[in-house]
Amino acid sequence: MVKKIIGLLALVLLLGCGRGSTVLANDVPYGGYTYDSGKQEQAAPALYRPLGKQSFGNIKEPALLTDFYAYEEKLYVLDAAKSQVCVLDQELKPLEQMSFYDEAGNVLTFGQAGGLFVGPEGLYITDMANQRVERFGWDGKRNMQYEKPQAAAYDSSIPFVVTRVVADSGGNVYALVDGMYAGAVMFSQQGEFLGFYGTNEVEMTVEMMLDQSWKRLLTEEQKNAMDRFVPMAYTSFDIDGENFIYTCSRNAISESTRVRRLNPSGKGLWDGKELMFGDHIPQSQWVRGLANVSQIVDVNIQEDRILSVLDAARGRIFLYDENGILLGVFGGKGSQLGTVEEAAAIESIGSSIYVLDSKSMDITRYQRTEYGELFHEALMLYNRGEYEKARPLWEQVLTRNSYCQIAYTGIGKALMQKGQFGEALENFRKGGDRKEYSEAFEEYRFLVMRRHFAWLLPMAAIAFGCIYGIHRWRRKRIGGKGKLGHLAMLRAPFQTLDELLYQRRLSVRFSTGVVLAWFVLEIVKFFGTGFAFHQNHTENFNVFLPLVSTVGAYVLFTVSNWAVSTLSEGKGSMRTIYCSLAYVLLPYLLSQTAILVLSHVFVLEEQAFLVFLGLAGAVWSGILLLLVITTVHDYDLGRACGNILLTLLGMLIIVFLLFMMVVLFEHVLKLFLTIYNELTLRM
Repeated sequence: MVKKIIGLLALVLLLGCGRGSTVLANDVPYGGYTYDSGKQEQAAPALYRPLGKQSFGNIKEPALLTDFYAYEEKLYVLDAAKSQVCVLDQELKPLEQMSFYDEAGNVLTFGQAGGLFVGPEGLYITDMANQRVERFGWDGKRNMQYEKPQAAAYDSSIPFVVTRVVADSGGNVYALVDGMYAGAVMFSQQGEFLGFYGTNEVEMTVEMMLDQSWKRLLTEEQKNAMDRFVPMAYTSFDIDGENFIYTCSRNAISESTRVRRLNPSGKGLWDGKELMFGDHIPQSQWVRGLANVSQIVDVNIQEDRILSVLDAARGRIFLYDENGILLGVFGGKGSQLGTVEEAAAIESIGSSIYVLDSKSMDITRYQRTEYGELFHEALMLYNRGEYEKARPLWEQVLTRNSYCQIAYTGIGKALMQKGQFGEALENFRKGGDRKEYSEAFEEYRFLVMRRHFAWLLPMAAIAFGCIYGIHRWRRKRIGGKGKLGHLAMLRAPFQTLDELLYQRRLSVRFSTGVVLAWFVLEIVKFFGTGFAFHQNHTENFNVFLPLVSTVGAYVLFTVSNWAVSTLSEGKGSMRTIYCSLAYVLLPYLLSQTAILVLSHVFVLEEQAFLVFLGLAGAVWSGILLLLVITTVHDYDLGRACGNILLTLLGMLIIVFLLFMMVVLFEHVLKLFLTIYNELTLRM
């Protein structure tokens, strides 16, 4: 037994690269999870389990691992302390150790090796201290250098400190420069500067917009003294076989911009989509310095187009499909096998995922679990369009994880292929897939209309005739009495408003009912909009928001308009303003009610009609508002427009004063509590 142990240790020492053998484990030291369509975290089986770990360096020969890259089923690990690259196989067993030489054959020592890329042309290593990228052949001899561009487009004040590098199939080189916000610096294979690739966009916040507004009032010196807003710099990137580049930004706050997919021309294919990369942390739960918000430090695109995203904040690995849809999350932060202390880079070979820990100087290998293999097989069939073959696998996945939304989508697509559109709709709803739901609903709607057209058309004609008859009867009845009803404001606004004011028939009860109907409609819209158009997360509903945006806004407009009109010789009383404004809401409420009903009948391709309907209702209400202000206060059109603008300004002032009163009340309350506590403690 002792001889076997000595022999094993001798073998490791002879290999001379990794310091520590691979450790096997069957236990998963973390729980997997995913997110549903409402961004709520849901527990799920882990897709990967830790299979082993390879440690590097020791006290006498410390290692400094800065990057690694997988190429042709081998793992190339950059050790900046030794200026060498250690080559490992899939099982993390050392194969060889590569040193590097200049053109004369002298051994090279990098000032500060940072990033590594391996491709058909050889190895690319970034030397941050010497500000260049060096390319080496497979014999370790340098054959190319990429240095700071001497071009007007490149800001010469920015040092050429390259942190990461990749190359495409044409030999073009893309370098991420520390402090460069214009995107990746792009070179030809011969080292010619080609410009910048994939410029990121500025993430605008409320603070930025306020600062931009202030800058309009400042001098040039004051503007220069203020903070500048620049695009978020990329932290790392990876490239697939089709030359699509995947980038990540560690300090990006927006969940959808943390990772980008760029085509060969540098255009972001996911830009504008509501994707979520990393953990969803509500802003109310952010800690000081955003320490708990996901910090994406590296990305890796696997051979099967599954995207692995590494989060340094929690040491977790997020898996996404080729469309940016979350598949699952695993990993964690710690010192036990399967967790990392300081996640730095991620790579993959076949079904294995590898994570480099820059603090403990080791690499952990993860292998798919039984659930992960089942999930992966179903996903590959799904991506190839073999939905019916994938269906039984998705059903098995759902028995283990009922929150797997892509499984519901996969089953829904299989049902669509068989023409079972009604059953497919329910699965797409559970999967939160509105696009597929809309396509299935369009087919289902066509089948229902064709099946029931024979009696639907006569029923529609009868309903239309009844509505028209009732309308004619009411017109005759109201006309006989010489009075117009409240709803006549929609078809004869001038006549109706004049008569209501002249006869003093404005009703507080009717106006209050309209405002309450507005409040109820907003709640119904939040929960009852058709699924294809429903973007709200019902679990986040807060009744205070629709109450303030309807009843609160109505009362605030009434008070502000009365105050403004009193100062500008308006004749309307507060009661008259309160009652007459209800008629302004009628077109808007009717259009929104129609949109609510039609959202259950229309599909996404017909959304433009709903937008037009809502716009028509808003414009109609705006015209009625001008009419009401003109008539109630006896203004001409110009004074009415000015009155409305001043009313809106008055609303802002009132809100600001209310806010200041709340803040003052809190401070006074804290003062009294402090005095009370002091008195009680001294007694």
